[in-house]
Amino acid sequence: MTYQRSQAKDHAYPIELPFWQAPNDDIVIKSKGDTLTAYCKIWYKPAKYSKFTGIFEFSNVWAMRFERNKQCAYYSHCDSDDFNSCYWVIPESSWLEQLVNERQSHFPNWQQYDRGDYWHYIIQSDSFYVEVIAKQIKISKKQLKGIF
Repeated sequence: MTYQRSQAKDHAYPIELPFWQAPNDDIVIKSKGDTLTAYCKIWYKPAKYSKFTGIFEFSNVWAMRFERNKQCAYYSHCDSDDFNSCYWVIPESSWLEQLVNERQSHFPNWQQYDRGDYWHYIIQSDSFYVEVIAKQIKISKKQLKGIF
């Protein structure tokens, strides 16, 4: 997926999910190496769980943070957002900028061997926000057993 840079600093843009993430359920997070996978329960209609599981697969993960009791200050809800659930992308992220500056100070030539763009993503887990700096996200749904 391609995102536009040059937007407002630290403004999150919602992107509709291809499924209805159950809004009051926690996600399950698994990580291995530089990949992170989050699993969520999904609904097929209000309060009716689907047999499918929603999957967020992040690759080339640089950093992750997990916070609760936080307003998503990056994004102001708009009534025109008529979708059931979404994730967010922050094209101009001060957190990503801070990570780049820190890495640059220790490894000045790091961009010669670590090519590609990193993005700041946000997904929700009930009252928690999970923020991930990664090169890519893949979103899908599958029938899985034993995740929850």
